[in-house]
Amino acid sequence: MDIHARIKYSAQRGQYLALKKRSKMGTGSRLTPELKEIIETWVNVEHWTPEQIAGNVQDVDVSASVIRLWSRQGLINIRKQKYHRQNGTPKERAVAQTKRDKEREIARLREQLKNDGELVRHSIFDRSQVVESRKQFGHWEIDLVLPAKMNNQRYQDTTAIMTLTERKNRFTALIIVRSKKSSDMIDAFKLFYERYGKAVRTITADNGSEFISWDFLEYVQKQLKIKLYYATPSSPQQRGSNENRNRKLRDWYPKGTSFKDVKQRQLDEVASKMNAMPLRQALDGKRPMVVFEQEYKAMQRYRRAYEKRKQRMLEERQNDEK
Repeated sequence: MDIHARIKYSAQRGQYLALKKRSKMGTGSRLTPELKEIIETWVNVEHWTPEQIAGNVQDVDVSASVIRLWSRQGLINIRKQKYHRQNGTPKERAVAQTKRDKEREIARLREQLKNDGELVRHSIFDRSQVVESRKQFGHWEIDLVLPAKMNNQRYQDTTAIMTLTERKNRFTALIIVRSKKSSDMIDAFKLFYERYGKAVRTITADNGSEFISWDFLEYVQKQLKIKLYYATPSSPQQRGSNENRNRKLRDWYPKGTSFKDVKQRQLDEVASKMNAMPLRQALDGKRPMVVFEQEYKAMQRYRRAYEKRKQRMLEERQNDEK
């Protein structure tokens, strides 16, 4: 019996062999129509990767990098998802996809806020003259006082002290912050805002990662409607009042001190002592806490008068429309 009589004919196999033979014919570009079809079949139908094709399919005499290059150039039509590795279980991939979707949505919303002017890192040079002159109450400078570093140049712990100084009267607030993470920075600023929010017009910060994070900027500038300015990198003199108060804070917490066990109550006591000290040059011997109280009351009187004027104008407009 003829051995060939036992081999069942396969049209698909025959077509494959024909393509294989034709792929070796002709001259010119290495990517022939036949080779193109072979590669596309192995990727799109058989789900092989370019590496598997280059290493195992005899008709393909090009490397995997060449196949990928042809794909990027659009010379071959292969669906990349067919050979990309799927990491994790279906549940893990679904969670990862959800996370990516959320990140893309957050990025889109932030881009929209930036385009609308609501989420912008304002330069210190954009501050108005009234802020520069220190003639108006309510403009603050912010900084972090960090613990000492160990021999490996790492900090002893993550706890730091957030310091905020009002530019006109040098009144200083001290807030414990558990780390430089955005969530902890926001929690610390929330406490400051609960206490002094009605006395805040603007904030000026340095370019530390804790202040330039989009989460912190979004909370301060978008949610609280407080404009946040950023000083020039490596220019502490642009926040001179804050830096001066930081040096005074070292009288209670010298360099090398760990803040891990410091309580907010203790910082409140230190802040009270700092604000009770007369400042001869800056305030003509007056105490920051006294001047702050005077300025705060004046600001509230002005705001109440402004709200009354606004309400009266609204009522007059409504009466005119009747």
